[in-house]
Amino acid sequence: MLIRLFAFFLITPLIAAVTGCACPSGCRVSGTPSAPCLSETVEVEQDAQNLAELVCLESELTPLPSPEETFQLLDPSTCQCNAATNANLANLVELERHWAKVIIECDTKNVRKNFCIDRDLLSLHACSLRNTSAAAALEAFYQLAGLEAQESYLLKGIDEAEQTLERVIKLRAQGIALPEAIDRGSVASKLSELRDQKLQLDFMRVQLNGQLQKLVGCPLNEHSFYWPEVSWEPDLTPLDAELELAEGLATRSDLRGLALVICNLEKSTLPVARGVLKFADSTLGSVEPIDGLVHAMRCFRCNEHEVPVRCRQLSMFYADTEKLATAEIKSAVYKVNLQHQRVVVAQQNVQDHREGLYELEKMRDVEDVTVFEISNYRAQLYQAESRLVRQFVALKLADVSLRKAQGVLALECGFAPQLCTEGCNTGVCCECVGETCHKKSSVCCSK
Repeated sequence: MLIRLFAFFLITPLIAAVTGCACPSGCRVSGTPSAPCLSETVEVEQDAQNLAELVCLESELTPLPSPEETFQLLDPSTCQCNAATNANLANLVELERHWAKVIIECDTKNVRKNFCIDRDLLSLHACSLRNTSAAAALEAFYQLAGLEAQESYLLKGIDEAEQTLERVIKLRAQGIALPEAIDRGSVASKLSELRDQKLQLDFMRVQLNGQLQKLVGCPLNEHSFYWPEVSWEPDLTPLDAELELAEGLATRSDLRGLALVICNLEKSTLPVARGVLKFADSTLGSVEPIDGLVHAMRCFRCNEHEVPVRCRQLSMFYADTEKLATAEIKSAVYKVNLQHQRVVVAQQNVQDHREGLYELEKMRDVEDVTVFEISNYRAQLYQAESRLVRQFVALKLADVSLRKAQGVLALECGFAPQLCTEGCNTGVCCECVGETCHKKSSVCCSK
């Protein structure tokens, strides 16, 4: 018997060595595709291409989708709240929250503690996603409103340039000298530039309408266009940075979520704390005690040290998040106040151009003002009015950015997070966040 065992252990390695590896692939690392670096060397003597001769002017061009006679009316509130309601990722998070609720109702006490916090964090995250979706919809909404308003001034500018070009061509045909600084080339270039802007505007209209359709939950249709219903009277009320900051810090989902975790941190809820820390950086919360009786006996005192470590980490994370939130909100406030001033400057510029055009037309016969001067000044007025529209839109976008930074866009639509562990303060490190948790309470997760 011993001889057979000895022979088996001796012969088996020998057979493996002779027959080779039993892997189907032969235990080899497969190669990867590789192309050689080959190129020819040539001497190039080439004149600039005459592209104007290569473009076929008779080719049939496909126009971009354009609005029909009727539009779909859309107001800011509907745009904001429909986008918040139909935020797909937020609704997926709501289903995850529902699943956490199911587990809470049937599992052990320690599991319930963790999933109660998870459920509240999911609710806050869903609200944050709805806030982001509402902000994106409002940004597209105001950009589209500005685009539609600018188009009228752009069309007026194109019409003015076309009339000027016709006058130049007619005078040249009659042999009449053109006024100084007026030539066909410059007028044609300006007209070409305006027409190119119109094409870009048409493309942006299609893009913005598509974004809005997706965000507000409507079927995608490149032939269906929205008409943004906007009040064009700007609100120039100055904002107080400290008041806006106080409101924002109280409503931001990230700060509320961190405070919630800190106030409920104890040994049984460490898994949630680790998960939250991993959100800040993948290396945080990655060191966990090893399971098993031997490890528990050897590291019993060491494992108790994890709670104060996580308290410190979460406290530092909260402080850093609060600083970032403060900077974001105050920056948004200052941008709104800046846009107030830019709107006033742009409005004054329009007023100056209107008065200048009026004076020019009034003195046309007295000072022999040419039609070209009046036409050029009128084109400048259209540009000034277009700039005023852009500044108004920038003001609206700055206001959206502020409300997004404060986290109130979803709240304004009735999506208040449903929390049951906020303010419970059953943990051991609530002092880390000042007065965020100031009362001891054991009534948690009752909703």
